[in-house]
Amino acid sequence: MRQAVYCGRFRVEIKLKALKLDNETQIGGWGFSGYTHIEDAMDVLDEPTTFETLDPSGLHLRLQGLPAQCDSAWRAAKQAEFPVEWRQCTEVVVTGMGGSAIAGNLAADLVDRRSKTPIRVVRDFNIPGISAAQTPPSGQLIIVCSFSGETEETISMFNQAQETGIAMAAITGGGTLGRRAAAAGIPAMTVDSPGEPRSAVGYNLMLLAALLDRIGVISVSDQDVAEAVEAAATMVSQVGIDVPEDKNPAKSLARQLFGGLTLVYGGGVLSGMALRWKSQFNENGKSWAFAELVPELFHNSVESFPGGPEIRQRTTALLLKPNHIGPELALRYSVLSDMLDQSGIANRTFTGVQGRPLTQSLPMIVLGDYISYYLGLLNGVNPSETPSINLAKGRMSASGLA
Repeated sequence: MRQAVYCGRFRVEIKLKALKLDNETQIGGWGFSGYTHIEDAMDVLDEPTTFETLDPSGLHLRLQGLPAQCDSAWRAAKQAEFPVEWRQCTEVVVTGMGGSAIAGNLAADLVDRRSKTPIRVVRDFNIPGISAAQTPPSGQLIIVCSFSGETEETISMFNQAQETGIAMAAITGGGTLGRRAAAAGIPAMTVDSPGEPRSAVGYNLMLLAALLDRIGVISVSDQDVAEAVEAAATMVSQVGIDVPEDKNPAKSLARQLFGGLTLVYGGGVLSGMALRWKSQFNENGKSWAFAELVPELFHNSVESFPGGPEIRQRTTALLLKPNHIGPELALRYSVLSDMLDQSGIANRTFTGVQGRPLTQSLPMIVLGDYISYYLGLLNGVNPSETPSINLAKGRMSASGLA
């Protein structure tokens, strides 16, 4: 049995025969101080003291502000100027890590299939395929992204790219990257957004989209941005903290995901979105989540569906489906859903709103961000803080190699 639920202009297909949790099911035990039984957390997402206690920095306000952040970034980017020869670039390479790099994946999803200029996202210490010895010149454009301007891997890639003499731009909040770009005369765009790098995704994305539009790699108009921002604001109004759980799809889904394993599947113009949701579930939600691409997963992951009954019972698959897709991709989403059903794996399909890719993207960012935020609250932790990331960075720094 399948029920279709509409969240604004989102269509959510809920498989009612999926895994059910009763009040005796223990779904905690992940090493946090959160709730260990579902009945213990029944009202927590509608209780004002939850947000006051667990979210002292006001992450929910930054999530709420994403539409305005996108609009502000787009307006700021229109003042930037870039070399006219960049319109002849043959490849765009977006470099960065974490919340700064994800904008590259989201921007790549905005590229029309007729475009002749590919976008590649690199998360590493080095950028493969660039060299000062290339003759004739490669025609590549390297865009280095770092919110803090201090990310070790990103600075390493900046140094490498600078040595090659390849065309470069920087998108940063300042720091070492900002200073080095300014000293070298490299065009830079400033990320003017408070909070965590991952909370500035809208600003990063819109600066990057404006640059790519200006040099002809993608096509985004003022009208496209206005429609996308409006769609994102509509989503905020439906999933914000003041909307009670019985009317809030983000709160109710967070409760279903709480204490389990989440698989996020995306394809087409929502390929990068799958990675965004996964990383937000990790960072904000402090929860296990993995992302995979449609149709690639049909060549490997589907073989895991029948195995491990204990894992299957604690797994939920979220299918992020673009609104406009060809018959080949549509068939694969249908088959994927059926195979998950047959394997007894709970799953939901989220279909993007009608409109161009950016209009599908921004509200989907909002929805995923809020789900991850509520997951963190259910886990009884501050969703903004990232103690494990800080611990890892501290240990690498202490080693003397970082």
